[in-house]
Amino acid sequence: MSDEKDMENKIIRTQDENGEIYSFELIDVVEFNGQEYGLLIHVDEEGEEGKEPKAACECEECDDEEDDEDEVVIMRLNKEDDSYVFETIEDDEEFNNLIEYLETEEDEDDEEE
Repeated sequence: MSDEKDMENKIIRTQDENGEIYSFELIDVVEFNGQEYGLLIHVDEEGEEGKEPKAACECEECDDEEDDEDEVVIMRLNKEDDSYVFETIEDDEEFNNLIEYLETEEDEDDEEE
């Protein structure tokens, strides 16, 4: 995982398919299977952690999630020229494998403490 000092105050703005712009704080970058992924937390315009944008999915599972919980958003990073482009992970298998990897890493960090 990346050096925490490098990540400080990195605000990323993304635009959804409806043209709405959301701000996220980049909290970490992880590499998995040769691909980099950004771990982000939604922030409001003043840079405070805020409510995340409503997911496009309206299934029962998503509706039941608590709104107050700060959730990490994971996006794929692709380098274009000298900058990075954040992309939604569309592939369910890629996303599930990444989540499994992150949970394993988190468990290992907890054991070290």
